[in-house]
Amino acid sequence: MNPEPVQVWDLRVTMEMARQIRVWRVEEECSHRVLAGLADEAWGSATGGNQLFGEDLCIASAKMHGESVDSELWQ
Repeated sequence: MNPEPVQVWDLRVTMEMARQIRVWRVEEECSHRVLAGLADEAWGSATGGNQLFGEDLCIASAKMHGESVDSELWQ
């Protein structure tokens, strides 16, 4: 599975990035705000750890993985 990159705010999310977002949210159970801050640090986005950015990253990543962000896995 290698879908096309998806634009999320000022960041173009690749499948490799989507995998990392999934690790942060699903495996490490990071909040949306923490996840946004990690994305800012890792990829140079400038959202100041905006929670809505974190939510949008999760939505994009889940879709890229063929999953639903509403599933228990992503909560």
